[in-house]
Amino acid sequence: MNQDANTNPFTQIGLIARSHGLKGELKVLFENEDPIALEELNMVYLRNERGDYFPARVREIRCQEKGNKFSFFVQFEHIADRASAEALRNRGIFLETEKAEEFLTAYEPEDSVLNYDVYDSNNQHFGIITDILENLAQDTLVIAGKSGTILVPFVDQFVVSIDDENEAVICQNLDLLEGL
Repeated sequence: MNQDANTNPFTQIGLIARSHGLKGELKVLFENEDPIALEELNMVYLRNERGDYFPARVREIRCQEKGNKFSFFVQFEHIADRASAEALRNRGIFLETEKAEEFLTAYEPEDSVLNYDVYDSNNQHFGIITDILENLAQDTLVIAGKSGTILVPFVDQFVVSIDDENEAVICQNLDLLEGL
């Protein structure tokens, strides 16, 4: 590995959110949410209390889809119980910088609804999606409409359907969000 003295040899690709279950499984938030790219991860790096990187072999990555969001659960070979998993809470997951750049750029969401028109359940034009805010609970659509900007959770209660061919999103219950 030929590294410049000022270049960090590792780049963060994820964050351990919390432990999951009793056998050391961890819920991880990855920068790349493409399950296919994640399948290729077999060795990552973690950091100890002193900040030193150490290799961690991935035993299994399990993907769970809930609504419009993926959750990822990782089992490392050296973590066998909940206490060991809890010790890694809020720690970063790293790859060698060269591999990390490939990993991070491999995910370009094809199903992005950015700049799609938004229609209400009566097929009336409501606005245009100008941004998508990603957070732990669910993504949030930022919609610029006639009466200003509105934030709409990207969940079934509000998003009825997505029409990629016409670049349109059909929403319902938008009146519940006005004035918030």
